[in-house]
Amino acid sequence: MNARILALTLVLVVALGLAACSSDGEPGTDTGGAAGDAAGLRLAPGWHEMEDGTVQVIGTLEYVDLEGGFYAVTDGAGETFAVINNENGFATDLQALLGKQVSVTGARFDGMSIRMAGPEVIVEAIDEISDTPGAAE
Repeated sequence: MNARILALTLVLVVALGLAACSSDGEPGTDTGGAAGDAAGLRLAPGWHEMEDGTVQVIGTLEYVDLEGGFYAVTDGAGETFAVINNENGFATDLQALLGKQVSVTGARFDGMSIRMAGPEVIVEAIDEISDTPGAAE
């Protein structure tokens, strides 16, 4: 009888330990990490509100030839995650990154816009991201 109680207690302790080590967020929610962080993890494609008040948008950079044309971060299949608001300040970077997976960091644009394609982001930084790991150290 004591052996069964001890075995049951051990199973419960291991189960609770595993539960404590698991992620406490729901799937697809922002974990506050950065794209390509040291653990090799990154946020899923989409719009993510960060703890410091900035936003991070991850997806494919595309040029949309609508309403005068604009750059947008999309899922690659038609869903727009964000429209780039200040494209003039990043024109060279945007041209070089067209069609690539990118991580855009910036602030939500809350003003008026003629673009009716999705939320707009004022870019502070834009970087290409890749699923190909770098060289081993």
